[in-house]
Amino acid sequence: MGARDCGARGEVVPPGPPGRPEPGDDFYCLRFQVWYPSFDCAIRTRFRTSPSCERCDQGRFNLKRHAASLQGLRPPLLPG
Repeated sequence: MGARDCGARGEVVPPGPPGRPEPGDDFYCLRFQVWYPSFDCAIRTRFRTSPSCERCDQGRFNLKRHAASLQGLRPPLLPG
């Protein structure tokens, strides 16, 4: 799939995210190019469970979006 013509002003717009989200997936991660729940992204950002997610603007947005739901959650226990 390539870019498509938007029409009226002849703007070229890249195609939308590939694939279709599964039920519950409300977020498309640009870094990993996958659909998944934005709450999972917020958890990764809040608890820094994935080094690849550090310094991610999408993660910061999702963290703000789900801030109330994350209050009181403790970091997951990681093996190691």
